[in-house]
Amino acid sequence: MMPLMVVAQGVTQITGLVRDSLTRDPIPHASITLTGNQAGTQAGDNGAFVLTAHGSFGKMRVSAVGYASREVEVPVSRGSVQIVELVPQSTQLGELVVKARKDKYTKMNNPAVEFVKRIIARRDKGKPQDEPFYSYEKYERLMYGLDDVSEDDKNVLTRRYPFLLEYADTSELSGKPVLPVSVREQLSHEYYRCAPRTHKEWIEAVKNAGIDEWLDQKSVKTYLNDMFREIDIYGNDITILSNRFVSPLSSIGTNFYKYYLNDTLDVDGERCIELSFVPFTSETWGFVGRIYVPLADTTMFIKRVQMTVPRKINMNYVERVYIEQEFERGRDGIRLKTRDDMEVEFKLMAGMPRLFARRECIYRDHSFEQAEREEIYSLNGRDLIAADADRHDDNYWSAHRPHLVRTDGNSMQLMLARLRASKFYYWSEKALMLMVNGYVPTAHESKWDFGPLNTIISGNTLEGVRLRVGGMSTVNLSRHWFTNGYVAFGTRDGKWKYKAQLEYSFNEKENLAAEFPINSLRLMHRYDVDKLGQNYLYTNADNMFLVLKRKKDNLMAYLRQTEFEYKREWHNHFSLAVSWQYRVHEASCYTPFVTTTGEDFKRYTEAGFQVTLRYAPGEKFYQTRNYRVPINMDAPIVTLSHKWMPRHFMHSRYTVSKTELGFQKRFWFSAFGYTDVILKAAKLWSAVSYPDLLLPNANLSYTIQNESYTLMNPMEFANDQYLSWDITYWANGALLNRVPLLKRLKLREVVSLRGLWGSLSDKNNPATNDRLFMFPDITACRGMGSTPYMELGVGLDNILTFLRLDYTWRLTYRHTPGAPNGGLRVAFHFTF
Repeated sequence: MMPLMVVAQGVTQITGLVRDSLTRDPIPHASITLTGNQAGTQAGDNGAFVLTAHGSFGKMRVSAVGYASREVEVPVSRGSVQIVELVPQSTQLGELVVKARKDKYTKMNNPAVEFVKRIIARRDKGKPQDEPFYSYEKYERLMYGLDDVSEDDKNVLTRRYPFLLEYADTSELSGKPVLPVSVREQLSHEYYRCAPRTHKEWIEAVKNAGIDEWLDQKSVKTYLNDMFREIDIYGNDITILSNRFVSPLSSIGTNFYKYYLNDTLDVDGERCIELSFVPFTSETWGFVGRIYVPLADTTMFIKRVQMTVPRKINMNYVERVYIEQEFERGRDGIRLKTRDDMEVEFKLMAGMPRLFARRECIYRDHSFEQAEREEIYSLNGRDLIAADADRHDDNYWSAHRPHLVRTDGNSMQLMLARLRASKFYYWSEKALMLMVNGYVPTAHESKWDFGPLNTIISGNTLEGVRLRVGGMSTVNLSRHWFTNGYVAFGTRDGKWKYKAQLEYSFNEKENLAAEFPINSLRLMHRYDVDKLGQNYLYTNADNMFLVLKRKKDNLMAYLRQTEFEYKREWHNHFSLAVSWQYRVHEASCYTPFVTTTGEDFKRYTEAGFQVTLRYAPGEKFYQTRNYRVPINMDAPIVTLSHKWMPRHFMHSRYTVSKTELGFQKRFWFSAFGYTDVILKAAKLWSAVSYPDLLLPNANLSYTIQNESYTLMNPMEFANDQYLSWDITYWANGALLNRVPLLKRLKLREVVSLRGLWGSLSDKNNPATNDRLFMFPDITACRGMGSTPYMELGVGLDNILTFLRLDYTWRLTYRHTPGAPNGGLRVAFHFTF
């Protein structure tokens, strides 16, 4: 980069920054001199310097303790700040001789590798959580906003609203001016017990303020806590922004990182050995940084860690990540974390303001005594929130914050009030709320919201154009009673469809009826189309964005359903749902109910009960009005359900006895990607009509949908028992990151294998049981043979950072009439 120079009347002024070539951290107190000139200066604590010279000079020489000196040209022209990067110097450390970095790196006879192996060997020792009891106080502050704002280089927002600069702050880590737009503070006590192993966090106080206050705050907190997880440097993997990085102290660390011993220096008055590390391949999911180990400590205690991610890493929207942790030595060498600081700088796209997020944690008052309240170890849930946690005043926060902060909730509220006085910002915020929530409020404190907006208009072969309007009540009407429903009309079938639901929650809700944990009674009545062999699990079936199909979408009947359900969720994420159901299936012109003897039925009835058990320990999700969007799939999810609808009960035509079992989880392979595994099995114990058979979930859209078969037609197969799998491996660029030129595109590999192995017994086959309805003529429905159905998808993810494109092959049953054997499918998603 070119230096910023001012040349006038023989005077030259150079502004610059000295930083480490490995970690990009500023180097304090570096010496800067000009050859052929007496001028010189010293960099400050943040590595910045300003040098003024009179007369002519040659080059600029920069030097610092522990680094190789460097001379750089100083051309006479204007430019940006001069960035000078110094390389850590080869030194002699005690009896350890460190080879120069210009030599070819080798693990053999490398003292740095032996040094880090000694640290790794002791990483499971000195853990305070292994003590009988352990507790501490934690102050956490999460702040995000606009990065690098200034009067000289205003972004779009500060150019329109210059008063925002009055609320700007300075980042302690980067030294840049930043404008916080959301600040979250939390004061808590964490308690550990070794036997039985227990971890509880008592949240004493919380304070939130910012532009995101209209979002569901519980979901926002869960999402941000997952994106900016607390880092354990001693683990094999470190999770940041939903991605797994290899820890410098991982058991595979010596095969993933290059390690160097640099120098000894003082860290808070204690002489420490400096160990630096960098990944063998800069595009992979690792860190560059330094670890400081006290020189006289034989327990390999780590006092400080500083690290960042390589600039070439295959990561989206992230310009820089900086992490710093500090520890103090407890009794018997136990390591006590005192500070955990992480800052991330984002750049979403060119021309948009840069963003930043910072999570700072301070830990103090470490104790190895049992908690005064012994019952805290047995309370339900991991996070325990005090009833008055959000009611503390400014005096409380001033007294309990570990240090003074400039940007707090009060200044944030003042800034928002000035912003919302602008009609442009006010209506822009409203428009964003509509896009995110999908519902239109009817007032400022709305008691009824209309939506969802993505179902207003859609269509299919049976209904033609489908028009729908609906909505739901909010907590402004009642915190215990909730209603929702819709009315829809098909222009081709001329039928009105509708749904009405009333729910009573035993828990008082804060924002949404479906927020965790649920403990409610629900009564629902609905009349609508029943898509046979199609079940969209993560969106509405009449979502307007799914209208485009690869074939006619006409395999539908009508279903009139009444359901009364009790559902209870516990804090450990175990849930129970018990329901009574009454259903009337109605035939359509495409799906008649005709037996092999020629009897034609317009409708038939079934009624009975269903019990569903679900266990998902550690599950995290973002709560929307109607769905729970998984934040990650790290938690295992196990479901078990049984439906029992006896024949003749409330005029039921058939007995329905069905058991279903499901399991799903994400398995990580450190920096080499992860695999999402979904397994399901089901069995019908009774003879049923074809709408109640186990129909595989076919996907007629051109989008990629989980737990559905891309190249299968609806009702292509029918089973009364099956085992299915949906396995997707996300390689995160494990191969493409190593291909020259191609690696610049930051593409990521993805491979999926979906399959189904099932059968249809004679009792459920219309060809051998004349009490059953025949399969519709428009299908080639049949039972499966001894060969499972399988399809393989190979694709590229992260195209333009938001696009996934797969080509899917049908591996078996390739000669089925009307079914494709291959095709391209697409998915839009944003990931880091």
